[in-house]
Amino acid sequence: MNYPLSWLTVPQQVVLISLLIVTTLLGIYGLNWLILTAISLGKHSRRSKPSDPKEWPKVSIHIPLYNEMRVASRILDACLALDYPRDKLEIIVIDDSNDGTSRIVDGYGARFPGLVKVLRRPDRSGYKAGALQLALENSSGDFIAIFDADYVPPRDFLRATIPYFYEDDRIAFVQTRLGYLNKFSSWLTLGASLAMDAHDLIDQMARYKANLFPHFSGTGGVFRRAAIESVGGWSPDTLAEDLDLSMRLLLGGWKYRYLPDVVCPGELPPTFSAFKRQQYRWAKGFTECLKKYWWRIIFGRGLSVPKKLAVLLQLSAYMVFPLSAIGMVLAIPYYLVFPVNFFFVNYWKLSITPIMVASTAAVYLSPMVVYGTAISKLHERWMDGLRRLACLGALACGIIFSNSKAVLEALLGFRSPFLRTPKYGQIDLRSLEQSLLI
Repeated sequence: MNYPLSWLTVPQQVVLISLLIVTTLLGIYGLNWLILTAISLGKHSRRSKPSDPKEWPKVSIHIPLYNEMRVASRILDACLALDYPRDKLEIIVIDDSNDGTSRIVDGYGARFPGLVKVLRRPDRSGYKAGALQLALENSSGDFIAIFDADYVPPRDFLRATIPYFYEDDRIAFVQTRLGYLNKFSSWLTLGASLAMDAHDLIDQMARYKANLFPHFSGTGGVFRRAAIESVGGWSPDTLAEDLDLSMRLLLGGWKYRYLPDVVCPGELPPTFSAFKRQQYRWAKGFTECLKKYWWRIIFGRGLSVPKKLAVLLQLSAYMVFPLSAIGMVLAIPYYLVFPVNFFFVNYWKLSITPIMVASTAAVYLSPMVVYGTAISKLHERWMDGLRRLACLGALACGIIFSNSKAVLEALLGFRSPFLRTPKYGQIDLRSLEQSLLI
């Protein structure tokens, strides 16, 4: 026999209904991740690489820099080593630095005139979006490759990505899988690398297979110049300029390609302060994009209902942090208003218990399934995978309240400066080898 909530006291009803709402919302996100995992495991015919174009097009490489002394030479050397016709290539560095980085990039500009072009701005207005927009306005290439300072593209990066644009004139960008250079630097990078693997091997893969929301990852991608210009260029309205552009391309009817077999490795934040800063920016940027585009997503034409739901869940993904924080806070009054034996006896007699149990199961099961699948795809030993999962769990606990603050500030319209993630130039061969596995 099921008992209604009126069977409880008023304080008990308030606490339990609050927990029901929080748990159900978290359960929806958990169910979404389970569905994405199932999609990522589904059969997907790998496209054979398109034939090379008869004539390779002009490509402009954009590298935004701000005080990147430790990695500036590395990214420039990697771009100069790309296997691509030199007469079809230009490397544009947007240098907003106020340290020794400027001296480094000026040296490359002097040694490679006509190939390496250095741009500087009077201020950092628009931050990364403003820098990329300036580079776009000063580029001559039909295609734009974008790399963050700490990434190292493989030599065949352009030859592996450019041919896909000739499959369809509506392909706006080609995104490669992001790898890592320093997975084994610390327990923190072990956890962060698992989050990256899950994003690329589960989230990105599933969305690509199901033709859902295309998401440029901010680096390791190539754009059709005309596509960027058709939606108004780069926008500094949010802290997630990559997601913002992806949204406008989606609403504009553009397509994309995701290439999990082409890996562009980069540096994971090796300190907790750097990781926390990065996550804060992402949490706020995602929520700012949700606030900016939710109306057009829900009421706009051209998107099916399932796709609209998928986009809203993706843009609101960081809502799990404030919801989790609320759940943690509610645990205190829960144990104050309910006797110890309530959960073992009377809880199972309530009418809302099936919903609570199903939602709770989705909340706790989804991380295990998502990250376990990523570990399995990389053919890791399970003990190593469990160690990474434990590290990631510790990281998640450490950023619950800072990410919650970021989400709340975004919803309330509080703006923040674009705080760069510090780069340290770390690299180890074991990490590089493992990131190339799939």
